[in-house]
Amino acid sequence: MERKIIDLDEFLGPKLSQKIPRLLKRWLKHILHVDELNEFILSTDEPQGIGFFDVALKELDITFTVRGGEYLNPEKRFVFAGNHPLGGPEGLIMGSVLKRYFEGNFRVPANELMSQFHPIKEFFVPVSIFGRQTREAANNLNEMFASDFQVLIYPAGACAKKIKGRITEEPWKKAFITQARRYQRDVVPMHLSGHNSEFYFFLSRFSKFIGLKFNIGMLFLVDELFKKRHHHFVITFGEPIPWQTFDSTKTDQQWADWVKHKVSLLQEGNNCESNM
Repeated sequence: MERKIIDLDEFLGPKLSQKIPRLLKRWLKHILHVDELNEFILSTDEPQGIGFFDVALKELDITFTVRGGEYLNPEKRFVFAGNHPLGGPEGLIMGSVLKRYFEGNFRVPANELMSQFHPIKEFFVPVSIFGRQTREAANNLNEMFASDFQVLIYPAGACAKKIKGRITEEPWKKAFITQARRYQRDVVPMHLSGHNSEFYFFLSRFSKFIGLKFNIGMLFLVDELFKKRHHHFVITFGEPIPWQTFDSTKTDQQWADWVKHKVSLLQEGNNCESNM
């Protein structure tokens, strides 16, 4: 099997890479753990594809418990809508879960940078985090929802932040409601335990304080993932919500908020700190 290592210049793209000084690139390579990731890719038996999720979790000694697995019917097409507390572990954990229950037949919208991560690139549908979606990106998203793949969505579009001392999920966007109804997919609410470090929360607040549109903390999400070595998580699935539920009695945004509330209720009984 071909082993594509991570090249920072390729990861950043030619335009961005040319603008970044060499010293800053060296720092980025460090906080993105490029050498450690490449060493793992070169040594593992599963350098890419669906098997990568389990071997990566094993390498990091990340374990998890599944609650509500009885709701995951492999005969149906779902939209999985969940909270976004961490940035890295939920992707690996959901990859492992969807391998177990759906033979790895899933797709997830992800930013352009994540879509350059070769080991699991095939599972991502690229979306822009820096501006409006291109027509090609919009078409790709429509094709994803029309396909037989399970669709994994994090409607917040960004990791949870700490606001006034409380871990808070970002507002949910309504698009998954619109698409679930349009393509007649039931929605499975899901919740994952855990949260990022105080350093990440500080960087998020600092980015907002100085008026940056880009959250500096995003640069440290790989580092946050490595900090979660030896951690155990709980992922909880709720009963699927029929797509016919999303009728005209509420706006799509109101329905999105309603599903978000249902996800927050899934925390009950997981014996973990609240993170929504």
